[in-house]
Amino acid sequence: MVTFTKKRVKILHFRLFFLLNGATMKTLYLFAVLFLLTSCQAGKTGFLRLNNDITASFEACTILPGYDYYYSGPEAQPDVILAVKKEYTFEKGLWKAIALDQKQLCDWMRVIDPDIRGGRSQYDGYAIYSAEGKDVGLWYSRNWADWTTIKEENGKLIIYTPLDRRRKLSPFGSDRDF
Repeated sequence: MVTFTKKRVKILHFRLFFLLNGATMKTLYLFAVLFLLTSCQAGKTGFLRLNNDITASFEACTILPGYDYYYSGPEAQPDVILAVKKEYTFEKGLWKAIALDQKQLCDWMRVIDPDIRGGRSQYDGYAIYSAEGKDVGLWYSRNWADWTTIKEENGKLIIYTPLDRRRKLSPFGSDRDF
């Protein structure tokens, strides 16, 4: 039976580290470079920018003209409310279209009202920009603005729904703790 003293563990640790600095490290470095190069080829994406005026507009139940409205999540309390300018062809995918009126928006705001949540809503408003920096819509959600991708392909605007972290679902549908 082999006993491991502190000195022997240090020697084994040093040997393992030394081995990783050889061919294995070169291979890992090569894969990292290839990953970075291929991820840069994925294309330009749009972005979201936090905007307190948009937050206030949603919380005041203001329906803005010139937008088509969509939501993601349960209808009783959407995870995200999305407003896309009518001039854009929107590939809705998993988004649910809604003819949003002031009554429905006020009902949603009562469910996610900041006063019910101790004076601070979990939801924030964001302006949606295309990769070219064009203002294409509005986003109102919990802190999930970094869980989406915004693209324009073949004249169509594509905005992916965020992963539902509250329900801890992975994109593959299995339970997983992020």
